[in-house]
Amino acid sequence: MARLTIPLISSLAVLSQLAHVITATPFFASEQALLDSTSDSSPSIEDTIHVTASDNLDPATAPSWFTSTLMARRLLALSTTGVASTVFPSPLSDNSHAPDAVAGHSIPLTEYFADCDATLPDSASDGGSGNPTFLALHVATTFRNTAAGSNISLSIDWWDHVDATHPLFPGFPLSAAGLPRVTLFGYIDPLETPIPKALQECYLAAHPDAKVWLPGKQNSPHASFWARMVVTQVYWIGGFGGFQQIGWMNVTEWKGIRKGGSLSGIGDGRGWDDVKLPGEKE
Repeated sequence: MARLTIPLISSLAVLSQLAHVITATPFFASEQALLDSTSDSSPSIEDTIHVTASDNLDPATAPSWFTSTLMARRLLALSTTGVASTVFPSPLSDNSHAPDAVAGHSIPLTEYFADCDATLPDSASDGGSGNPTFLALHVATTFRNTAAGSNISLSIDWWDHVDATHPLFPGFPLSAAGLPRVTLFGYIDPLETPIPKALQECYLAAHPDAKVWLPGKQNSPHASFWARMVVTQVYWIGGFGGFQQIGWMNVTEWKGIRKGGSLSGIGDGRGWDDVKLPGEKE
């Protein structure tokens, strides 16, 4: 793969711009074939910042792309909320309460999720392919939009842990901008019922309050359903360019990583439990 040489100062400038667009605009289901056709491709030179010796850093100290993918899967596993972006249909439905002016626009909203994919039968997840689980509300804007044909992106970050990290070098301030974040692209897939008991237990371990709006729950404030987000693309910002990888991840590796190891032929065999995120205790 060709290498894109970006000096350290330039890398930081590029990263600061990328930080403003981390919540990506989602896409409609008609674009699914294009996503699927490119999901196994390697990151391209146009939108990937590579670590090279010309950055006046030791490239060996920066994580490899596979290690970065392990870190991204760990970030998913340890996270319970993220910013989900969908697109309002155009035109809006007759029963919509949204202003006509938002038709066709994206809307990012914070949503609960949990990494419970491994609790699904092997025929559905093969031991956990990195597809987030949602207990979705029919009334929620996010899931009204997906029901109307919008796909979804989910942005997750590690920024709340900045106080547990260390400066990049003496004199450099602690910076959330230097911490990992990832955006997943995909679509919502309602799960067949009844769901495995283990999936419900996994989700409620992350969100105990959600027991109030379980499907069929008496006196629930809203009707809900179980769904997963099928991930088709992954965009990663590991931190400051020159110190971390930035760009599109290999989705085959993303789907082949498990907690305790990886499927045959995926990376070097490690799992997401073999890496730590910045500031995590050993």
